[in-house]
Amino acid sequence: MLDIKDLSYLENISATELIVGGAVLAITPVAFAEGDDTYTSANTNINIKNKGKVTKAKGTGTALAIGTKSLADVYVSYEGWDKVKVKTRSKTGKNSDYETVKVIALDLPN
Repeated sequence: MLDIKDLSYLENISATELIVGGAVLAITPVAFAEGDDTYTSANTNINIKNKGKVTKAKGTGTALAIGTKSLADVYVSYEGWDKVKVKTRSKTGKNSDYETVKVIALDLPN
């Protein structure tokens, strides 16, 4: 049996401390088309890398709809990132709709 008499050098941990963090990035493309000759496409790509203490995410979402009634949207949601840049491009034609969104997000050490 081990008996330690002096524990004064140990820290007193009486409060709950957050020791882990987190960040969420979601890109959701939606494409809808009606008519006789239709085409829809919805694609997402997200790449997350850690470089030292910095986490960097790059993402792209693209939606394309061709038809007499067409709708293309890209939805972006994020939480916990320190810096986020969102760039959106869209084009609507007589029988088409297109949207692409590019996102760059950084999570810096605190």
